[in-house]
Amino acid sequence: MKLIESLDLSMNQLNGEIPPSFSNLNFLNHFNVSYNNLTGQIPTSTQLQSFENFCYMGNHLCGPPLTKNCSTEGIPTNAANNGNSSEGSNVNWLYVSIVLGFVMGFWGVVAPLLFI
Repeated sequence: MKLIESLDLSMNQLNGEIPPSFSNLNFLNHFNVSYNNLTGQIPTSTQLQSFENFCYMGNHLCGPPLTKNCSTEGIPTNAANNGNSSEGSNVNWLYVSIVLGFVMGFWGVVAPLLFI
């Protein structure tokens, strides 16, 4: 993963902080995490600070290269969801679609065999 040259994760509804391991990506030419729900400080490395501000906009991030400094209190935890969703309302649609696909596929094969 250290040899990745381009990483565009914009508009993916990502939550949480940028992983500190991203500071180990030394060959990045393009990096964009804009318009997600990311919070906290941008990991310190010469690589991540070299990208433009627009690569981080639409998030609740702080620290260089942004003009917003990180305070000692940090970012409130409710800033990540902007108050739009309540706890426990997140549905992992990947697992829902896998289960529905299996059920539909199973009965698509078994149902005709039952009626022959």
